[in-house]
Amino acid sequence: MGFLVNIDNGGTFTDVCISDGNRLVHAKSITTPHDLTQCFIEAMKRGSRELFGEEDLGRLMRETDCLRYSTTSGTNAVVEHKGTPVALLVEAGAEDDLYGAHASLGASSLWRAMVPGRPSGIAVGPEGAIDEHALTQIINQLLSAGAQRLVVCLKSAAAERNVKEALLERYPRHLLGAIPFLISTELVDDQDFARRLSTAVINSYLHAGMEHFLYGAEKVCKSLFLKRPLLIFRNDGASARVAKTTAIKTWGSGPRGGLEGALAYAKLYGLANVVAMDIGGTTTDVSVIKAQKVALRPYGEVDSLGTSFALPKLQSFGLGGSSILSVVDGAICIGPESVGAVPGPACFARGGTQATLTDALLVLGVLDGENYLGGELKLDRARAEQALKANIADPLTHGVAAAAAAVVAAFQAQVGAQLRLVMASAGVAPAQCTLLAYGGGGPMIISGIAQAIGIQQVVVPRLASVFSAFGIGFSHLAHEYQVPLAATTGRLEAAQAELAVRARRDMAGEGVAVDDCRYEYAVWSAEHDNVTEQPLANIANGGPDARLTLKAVYELPATPLVRDEASAGTPAPSAGTLELNWGAGTQSVKVHLDATLKPGTTAVGPCLLKGDYLTCLIGQGWKLRVTSNQDLVLEVVKS
Repeated sequence: MGFLVNIDNGGTFTDVCISDGNRLVHAKSITTPHDLTQCFIEAMKRGSRELFGEEDLGRLMRETDCLRYSTTSGTNAVVEHKGTPVALLVEAGAEDDLYGAHASLGASSLWRAMVPGRPSGIAVGPEGAIDEHALTQIINQLLSAGAQRLVVCLKSAAAERNVKEALLERYPRHLLGAIPFLISTELVDDQDFARRLSTAVINSYLHAGMEHFLYGAEKVCKSLFLKRPLLIFRNDGASARVAKTTAIKTWGSGPRGGLEGALAYAKLYGLANVVAMDIGGTTTDVSVIKAQKVALRPYGEVDSLGTSFALPKLQSFGLGGSSILSVVDGAICIGPESVGAVPGPACFARGGTQATLTDALLVLGVLDGENYLGGELKLDRARAEQALKANIADPLTHGVAAAAAAVVAAFQAQVGAQLRLVMASAGVAPAQCTLLAYGGGGPMIISGIAQAIGIQQVVVPRLASVFSAFGIGFSHLAHEYQVPLAATTGRLEAAQAELAVRARRDMAGEGVAVDDCRYEYAVWSAEHDNVTEQPLANIANGGPDARLTLKAVYELPATPLVRDEASAGTPAPSAGTLELNWGAGTQSVKVHLDATLKPGTTAVGPCLLKGDYLTCLIGQGWKLRVTSNQDLVLEVVKS
């Protein structure tokens, strides 16, 4: 078996996880937002160093069977409004109304960045007839105004087909003057015109930048003799090659990787309710997995704009290890602004002067400044103290250590408050849930967060710091197709056959044997902001929004997980004690190195687990056990 390589390109760090079925290694590199190809390559270089004992990127690529990649490129383009603006063609009369969505779309700064000009309108006659002369005039005007891309969103698919045929005839794609265009019904068959409109515009806005970057990344891989296509992980939990990836499906794909890992863990440990919590540098992302299923919102939103695609019910809060700290009216405020990877927290010594949670944890002694990221990055305690003094301690008239302790308490309280809201929305009580803590900051102060809200069991994955990259490795190569159920009346078999033709064509385009794929028909419904899927036999139960779906799946190899059969046994080896300075006094805690923890190993808090990429402070009243999969299970000590 060759290597399975999974890469998650996050806002602060780019993570890589590599497995061959026996060994599992991981590494991190600083994300380079100015050129994401740099951190993509650097992460693989560091991964090869962990794997071979020396850097050998060429060997890693030659011996890789599957490379799956989640990129933040699309998410960055949305946040920074740095996509390619589009011109918009709608039906005459909808130029200002935008199919009833003008109020919501017009209020969005993202929409104004995507569609800077007034949409053009064209009259549509019976059976989708259009005036081709009028269309030519509109396109010429748009080209003269410098339009770079065109989105066509008319009410009927027939009208859009007529526009497409006319455009291809008058502006053949081989001509330099041709304008790239997107036909909305070819992207998604949605009879909510406003929703289809925003979906098509977002996709077109992201397309050019994503295409340029991803094909560039694939070119790099090919130059290093990667023998399989680069696969792009999507926000629907599946992967596909670059040529078969829809740009909008890359938005938010990183957090979905963590949810795929959380789903695998829910099944591994037989957990009914899992609160998946990813604390990164910029945000904390939270979702509840019930009955071992990722909860989906039938019509997800991208920056508050509705789309026609289902997206995970994932709440994101501006609370992370690099969130900027301040004092407002005597209270500590955290985020939502972040220092990111550049300049980063003050302790990174890269020019940052703002205080962050990372600085506070370093000052308290929770973080080891000499061995952060396995020693790749030395943390400057003096700079952290200066930032905390200027931004927190002086405004509160605290000492620096007391200010750092107050920051940790505020962070735990604010994250805990958000967790309560998410659990209440999902209809689960804290005592019914297991908290799965991952991300670079997830495990650091997790027992304090869990205790504050009444959660009694926490699982910390052994690869918590790169868990989203790890989770990507559970995705399969897949495509999904939908058609409104109402359109299949009296022709269900024909509709199934049409979807099957598309599915087999696309899977062949992925380079896999179509007969080796799994084809699953279902009835999809949206009910009360939830997605339900039923077998095709229940087609009569489909509501007005129901769709016939076909999912084509080619199973990819995944990193094996080990069923937990480890009983509590040997106490964890001691690596000494550490004095943590909480301002009001010091606390002596036992230190355990994660490299020495074997299945069945136990420990009791207060203690600190340390490793190259893991820091986990376990409070008084908590105990831990190492599972057969080498994960940590933390539980409240029963009195």
